[in-house]
Amino acid sequence: MYTTTVKVRKILGGREALKMYAPIFIWLIAEFIAFLIGVKVEPLALFLMFIIFFTIIPIVYCGRKKWILWSEKSIINKEVTFNAVNGELYVENKKMNVAYNETETEIYVDDFVTYEGKYGVKTIGATFVGYIEEPYLQDFIKFLNEQGIEIDKLTPYSRAL
Repeated sequence: MYTTTVKVRKILGGREALKMYAPIFIWLIAEFIAFLIGVKVEPLALFLMFIIFFTIIPIVYCGRKKWILWSEKSIINKEVTFNAVNGELYVENKKMNVAYNETETEIYVDDFVTYEGKYGVKTIGATFVGYIEEPYLQDFIKFLNEQGIEIDKLTPYSRAL
């Protein structure tokens, strides 16, 4: 067992995701309803459809601002205990992937998994995403080497694909 400080990214979900994506869904529904009214009932409603279409600009602008704020607040320092079993790294009984970043100044620890669903559709999922940087990096590398855990040279996202 080894405990160190890891910068962990919170996973987007629940109310946070709803607050970010609800305006886009409402816009899509309003655009669709205006289109149906314009086609079925009143052709002048197509003008309303064009007005609704251009309201996507402020929606995207505000959504981007919310996304940037969430991204800044989503990384937190957390004490994490790692377990090594048979050359594999685990956190809370979940197998972790370990990889260097491109400049080898950070180590990514995550549990990205590619799920293959019906009809060959692939989905990537994760429940833990974090990285270790100085001053904890060298001790963590020493722990990994002692336990025989290999560190990939790939980025975690390319490994998941």
